[in-house]
Amino acid sequence: MSAKDTRQTVPALGADTLLEALEEAERHDSEGCMVLSAVRDASGAIVDFEWLWANPAASRALGHGADSLRGKRLGDISPVAGLGGRLAILKQVVESGRPAADSFPEGDAWLLGTAVPLRDGVLLRLRDVTSALRMEEGLRDTLDWVRDVLESTPEAFFTVDAEWRITYVNRQAAEITGRTQEQVFRRILWQACPELVGTLFERELRRVAAEGSSTIFEVRTSPERWHEVHAWCSGQNVSVFSRDVTGKKRAEAERDALLTREHSGRLEAEALVRERTQELVAARERLVQSEKLAMAGQLAEGVGHEINNPLSYVSGNLQFALEQMETVLQGQVQGGPLAEALDALREAREGAERIRVIVRDLQTFARADEPHLSPVDVHAALEFGLAMAMPHLRYRAEVVRRYSQVPTVMAHEARLGQVFLHLLVNAAHAIPEGDFTRHRVTLSTWLEGPWVVVEVADTGHGMTPEVAERVFEPFFTTRAVGEGSGLGLSTSLGMVRSMRGELSVDTSPGTGSMFRVRLPVTAVVADAVAKGAPKDVPERKRVLVVDDEPQLASLLRRLLGRHHEVVVTHSGREALALLERDADFDRVFCDLMMADLTGMDLHAELTARGPELLSRFVFMTGGAFTERARAFLQSVPLPRIEKPFDPGTLRALVEGAPPRDRALEPLPRVARRG
Repeated sequence: MSAKDTRQTVPALGADTLLEALEEAERHDSEGCMVLSAVRDASGAIVDFEWLWANPAASRALGHGADSLRGKRLGDISPVAGLGGRLAILKQVVESGRPAADSFPEGDAWLLGTAVPLRDGVLLRLRDVTSALRMEEGLRDTLDWVRDVLESTPEAFFTVDAEWRITYVNRQAAEITGRTQEQVFRRILWQACPELVGTLFERELRRVAAEGSSTIFEVRTSPERWHEVHAWCSGQNVSVFSRDVTGKKRAEAERDALLTREHSGRLEAEALVRERTQELVAARERLVQSEKLAMAGQLAEGVGHEINNPLSYVSGNLQFALEQMETVLQGQVQGGPLAEALDALREAREGAERIRVIVRDLQTFARADEPHLSPVDVHAALEFGLAMAMPHLRYRAEVVRRYSQVPTVMAHEARLGQVFLHLLVNAAHAIPEGDFTRHRVTLSTWLEGPWVVVEVADTGHGMTPEVAERVFEPFFTTRAVGEGSGLGLSTSLGMVRSMRGELSVDTSPGTGSMFRVRLPVTAVVADAVAKGAPKDVPERKRVLVVDDEPQLASLLRRLLGRHHEVVVTHSGREALALLERDADFDRVFCDLMMADLTGMDLHAELTARGPELLSRFVFMTGGAFTERARAFLQSVPLPRIEKPFDPGTLRALVEGAPPRDRALEPLPRVARRG
């Protein structure tokens, strides 16, 4: 039997009524609905389906009218790619009695067909799913694109659901944990990565999940790697994005280190600036003090020079008057007006001697920068320092002298006096005021082998071992600000060492301090002239006096004129002119500083024209206050005496003049301009 002969239809009984009811119910439905009846062959096998009925929506979906479909077979209407190719599915529905669904293209649309068994046929519903499929395809493409982006990005990304199960993890996130994507996917985060438990990472993610918020924080994933983590909550899921910020952290560390170094350098620079500022202030103070001392020294030299000239003839005339008065009164009974006048002269001579000592101390102070070492009497230097320090000591302590017989030392007289001055002032400041009877400053000297030891001891408050250890450091002082520069003892140490000596201290709190100066002994140098008593009958000699002070020249003539021939000139130029006529002198007393031609200029002329006469020169000075004069006195090995001078010294210098075998020839004349 052919297929045509075996075509079966829905039984007539009630069929039309059922189709009419279905047609009426589905006529206006937007979804297609149709009834297909199975077509069997002779063996009863289903070979096709034909339309019994279709509503307008189904006809439109297939591209036909409703009446044109009735009685048509499936293969006649729809292509194999469409509904016509779904014969096997429809056959399965009829034979199994179970519904089935499938989607297929039909024209430009995609239809979703749902077939349910209906007697020997199927009831097929059609729904246009073109938009849904396109949307699903787009979503699938988007998901693939997002997955590709997340897999190719250099940053780590993963998501977890409400139960902390990992729903997505890219390759970079898995690499950070040291695991593969398969090892962590769909696992609980804290079980897959137990190293995160208890860390900042866990705390922040749980906070984001609990609050439904977002956060950004940094974590160290290894000793050398840092990550910046962005976590946010979307519904019940938490997404985590992490990027490597190791380079930024290194840059920040380098920046912080640089800032630290800069800050440290700035602090060091500020400290250095403060230190240099303090040094500059101290240097300026020392410079000001040095300038003051230099000015005081120049003033002292000038004043001393101006005082010495009149003091010389005042003192000399007083001595001459005393000698004459003592000769007149010799053998007479004491008392009377002349004896009283003699006492007055002696007192005046003592006053002049005190003035001479004061002027000498001023000149000693003025010459403190001269480096020349010579034999020095330590007792004289001590007395000089004591005289200068007495205003500090007078109301604090009694001064006790315990001098022994000691030789001279090779030292610098002015500097040694300044050393003793510093030590005495230091002793005074160690003693409180107002208790003069309880405190003493003891000055002791003794000989110790090749050394002369000078000790300055006080009964003041003393020093602790820490202070004593630093007492000779420059700028170290225990006095209040403004009361001391801390340079006195360090300067004294430098001065003593420059004289090849030693300075030490022995002290303890509450028992006072003892400073000891040790200086090398020098052989006693015999005086250039013996200050012995004049001979009974001195040999008469010729003496030339060159001085621009008429009174001083007159004094020398008065002192020496009784036993010697004295010739006086009042300028260097006048003396030079005289020596060109007559140079036969046993002794020449020449002032160093004169107005027209100085003693130094006269010496230079004689060096060139009459050097044999220079051995008879004695220079007189009231205080050399020029650099040229200082250099001259240090370099010229000729005798010199300082004003005011002792008459006995003058007479001894004349009587000790070098003997001469013949008369000295006058100086050769030179042509003079003008």
